[in-house]
Amino acid sequence: MAPLKVFAFDYVMEGGWTTRVLPHAFTQQGAMLFDALLADLAALPEVEVCTMATLCALDAGILPVQSFAERFARCVQAADAVWPLAPESEGVLEGLSRDILRGKRILLGSAPGAVRVAGSKLKVARALAEGGVATVPTYRPHAALPDGEGAWVVKPEHGAGCLDTRLFSNRAAALAWIRTSAAQGYVLQPFVAGKLGSLSLICCDGAARLLARNEERVAVRDNRFHFLGTTVNGLPDPDGALERLAQQVAAALPTLWGYVGVDIILGERGAVVIDVNPRLTTAYAGLHASIGCNPAGLVIDLLKGPAAMPAPPAGRRTVSVDVASFAPGADG
Repeated sequence: MAPLKVFAFDYVMEGGWTTRVLPHAFTQQGAMLFDALLADLAALPEVEVCTMATLCALDAGILPVQSFAERFARCVQAADAVWPLAPESEGVLEGLSRDILRGKRILLGSAPGAVRVAGSKLKVARALAEGGVATVPTYRPHAALPDGEGAWVVKPEHGAGCLDTRLFSNRAAALAWIRTSAAQGYVLQPFVAGKLGSLSLICCDGAARLLARNEERVAVRDNRFHFLGTTVNGLPDPDGALERLAQQVAAALPTLWGYVGVDIILGERGAVVIDVNPRLTTAYAGLHASIGCNPAGLVIDLLKGPAAMPAPPAGRRTVSVDVASFAPGADG
């Protein structure tokens, strides 16, 4: 049987268009994740892995210079399946996912509709709340905000990770910053004190397998959040609360598929969800070493259907994944 030809693709590294200048730490994390994915795919005997660089090299000197969209479309057609790495902000990941499906190729990722919901802080908070998942309330600047003292967080509604995320001592200061900066597309969330964490899931048809419970390292300087790294499987789950939360998230967003990251806060009242990331997150770089099996292989196995959902990892060990200090970064 011929191997599955998988086109692994990193949007930022391959020169994809974006309206924002991404900080070095963000692109550094992307390169680290792409290297980890390529290594995992290359270790699978049933997979032939290719990239835009390898596929375009075959056309060098034959075809005229092509646009990014033309090169991407040609690479999609040269493969059986595509695993896109891209930010969900600006609709990038959703658009790529739709292009892959329009090209009649296997999408190794979540359905475009799930990506669209997850890409909006307002939509994902609403979907999770409707599914009974504890989540941080999210508001538009002109909405009726709850009374009371306490700090507030301001972030782009369609942002990724810690990019442009700010902490203010009170609601008035947060609203004043939005007004004076003429910032567009921002949302507000009440600050929830607690330990930051993330979950690494494999999802399929409304069910999830929790592969890792990760402790996140985030600092605040000059009112801005800075992602420092993650300790893969650094969080305990003695009562199974995080396992149950993983299942609730998958049930609330049933078209999530493959690897999914979920950002959480462990506060006084238990875990609450901050964000859902329908793509590889920083923890993936240490996941293989942490659980002792190939996570890309677990995703490929899902092509056989829900019955191929992996068993819980037989063992877990903590693995630290570090990124540049005090540089705005992505999630874990």
